[in-house]
Amino acid sequence: MDRCWDIIEAARADAAVDWKGLGEHDLDIALATALIERLTRLSADEIAGFDVRASSLRGHLNRDDVYHAAFLMTHGCGDDGFSDFRAGVVGLGRHWYDLVLRDPDNLAEHPAVRGIVTGDVDQHVLRMETFQYATTDAYGQVTGDEDGLHDHADRVAAAIGDDPSPQQPPPPRQLPRLAAMFPAAQRTYELFHPPQRSR
Repeated sequence: MDRCWDIIEAARADAAVDWKGLGEHDLDIALATALIERLTRLSADEIAGFDVRASSLRGHLNRDDVYHAAFLMTHGCGDDGFSDFRAGVVGLGRHWYDLVLRDPDNLAEHPAVRGIVTGDVDQHVLRMETFQYATTDAYGQVTGDEDGLHDHADRVAAAIGDDPSPQQPPPPRQLPRLAAMFPAAQRTYELFHPPQRSR
């Protein structure tokens, strides 16, 4: 997992993202391009191993409170959008990933989220589909067979063992800071997800 993060952080440094004026796909394309360039230096086994760990990182974000954060920032979020959003959180790097894993409301402090509020950054900036599938592109470039990644990753996963990340997610958290930043989206969210009342 440490090596997975090292590769992501190196790609982030290569992309040299400026948080000002980001359009919908700017961050996604910049990070995906840098990540593919890094991954194509590796062997097929290493790329498959990276895919296993990156998939696991996204999986740990598959929680109701992270979905709530995605919904607020983008004023609505389907399954595909949430998958892309989780990839975007991974793309923010290890520091921010850990903060979001601890409490998604910490995203209220991120410059991209603040930029969304001011209108300087597109609200979909953290939906990173291209970044999410950069591993597939890199594997295809190295092996000539994009379709082979899934089976290869399954074999590598069996060889490298369990994900070292914590398996038990914390209870869902309320997101008061993000809700205050995106009040219209919070009202819409409450229409579809009314608060649970204790009996």
